[in-house]
Amino acid sequence: MRTHHIPLYQSVFVFTREVYRLRSGFPKSFKHDLGQEVCESSIKLLKCVVLANSAVKKEQYLSRLVLEIEVQWVLLRLLYELRAISAGQFKLLSERLADITKQSQAWLKWVRTKANKKPGSILPVKKTLAKKPQITL
Repeated sequence: MRTHHIPLYQSVFVFTREVYRLRSGFPKSFKHDLGQEVCESSIKLLKCVVLANSAVKKEQYLSRLVLEIEVQWVLLRLLYELRAISAGQFKLLSERLADITKQSQAWLKWVRTKANKKPGSILPVKKTLAKKPQITL
C-alpha cells in the first residue's frame, strides 16, 4: 500500500530530510551521537506512518508514532540548548514537528473513535438521571 499521498507521510518525510541535511552541519562532537539519535528517531517516525497506513490495527503504530514525536521534541530542544542548531533551524524544525504532532494525534483520535463505533464493540454507558414521577392530587 502506497503512503506517498498521505499528508502526514509527506510532512514526516520533509522533516526527516531536513534533519539529515542539518546533521551534516553539526559540530563534530554532536554529529555522531546526538545527531545520529535524531536521525534514527526521524526514521522511526517514517516507519510508524508507513506501518500504520498498511496495518489493520493502526492504533499500536500511531501510539508509537506519538511517543516517538515526544522523543523528537526532547532531542530538538537538547540540540538547540547545546547550540548544535541555530534559533532559526530550531524554529523551522519545531513548526514542522508541531504540524506532524497535530496530524498524528488527529489520526489516532479518528482510529480510536472508529474502533468504538464498530458493531459489537462496547460503548461507554451514559448515565442518565431518572425523572422523579410527579404525583398529582
